[in-house]
Amino acid sequence: MRTPKTVTLRVYTVTFAMPDTPHPLVTVVIPTYQRPILLQRAIASAVEQHGIDVRVCVFDNCSNDDTEGVVRRMMRSYHQIRYQCHSRNLGAAANFDFALRSVDTPFFSVLSDDDYLLPGFYQHALDGLAEYPAAMFWAGVTLNVDEQGVVWDDRVQRWPREGIFEAPEGVMAMTGGMAPTWTGTVFRREVLQQAGFPEFEMLGPADLDYCLRLASRFPYLVEKHPSAVFTLNSASFSATQPLSSFWPGWIKMLRNVAKMDSLTTQDRERVLEALHADARRMLFRRGAHALCAGRRDYARDAAQALAMHYGQNARARILRVLAFGGERVPGVQIMLSRLYKLMEARIVHSREGLQGRYGHLLRYI
Repeated sequence: MRTPKTVTLRVYTVTFAMPDTPHPLVTVVIPTYQRPILLQRAIASAVEQHGIDVRVCVFDNCSNDDTEGVVRRMMRSYHQIRYQCHSRNLGAAANFDFALRSVDTPFFSVLSDDDYLLPGFYQHALDGLAEYPAAMFWAGVTLNVDEQGVVWDDRVQRWPREGIFEAPEGVMAMTGGMAPTWTGTVFRREVLQQAGFPEFEMLGPADLDYCLRLASRFPYLVEKHPSAVFTLNSASFSATQPLSSFWPGWIKMLRNVAKMDSLTTQDRERVLEALHADARRMLFRRGAHALCAGRRDYARDAAQALAMHYGQNARARILRVLAFGGERVPGVQIMLSRLYKLMEARIVHSREGLQGRYGHLLRYI
């Protein structure tokens, strides 16, 4: 993996309300860019974790807005917060990489600035890792929640069991779109020393690639405890960038899995078969979603990938025809958008149980 370029940092110091904890147990790194209000929620959810010494490290990718002010004000009340601001925008991948290379505590987690942690997250994670010293990371339930506060998924809750997972079961468990989200995961620092750093230049699939790499080598622990919230943000990178922002990373991830010498040849083939099936579903689903959002170029790119890599010409043709119709035939785009909203409404109605189960845990701006 490419080593990020050396950058000059502006490191701000303030007078703390309390003396710093000499040896924090866990670091949460929060890379951020121009989301000061959401960042405030993320930081608050970390410093309010009770019973655990937490260091909260914010890495500002040269936001040039009120981000500094928000963090400075919070630093007056919370001694755990550290703030570093790059003198220029490094790009999201380099900022995440820089953040992880700062970790020097026994445990760490990664928190995006628009996500947040739920009460008891670190306590449950560290208790579990203390009970199972061989486990190199702990994963809880991360809720997928949209900007209106609707809970769409509780992925890990749907795993067949809790407990320790080892390869190859631990790798296969992450296929089928069921991989734990980083937001609700705590890692031992040893993973960085023994397995290296994530390949953040892969962008979208960098977290899945890293978790697969770890799961192929080390045991990990899963507990069905509501631990964090991942925000389904309509302005997020994945929701606004072209297919080229994540599909090359997926291809790289598949190549990485094919080279995993910690798995047998047979196990590698099983994992690859499952991941290719995931890729086919994802390409078509994202292409269809893009059509309904009026992103026809994205849909055409997804169609090309389906045809070129998987020979799925029928699905590719569907995407191309609908993209053409949405562009040339009056009313087609409106019809697609209405159809998508109808499908969304049905999904929300079918998941009312999730709202009743987790709604009280959500934080609002």
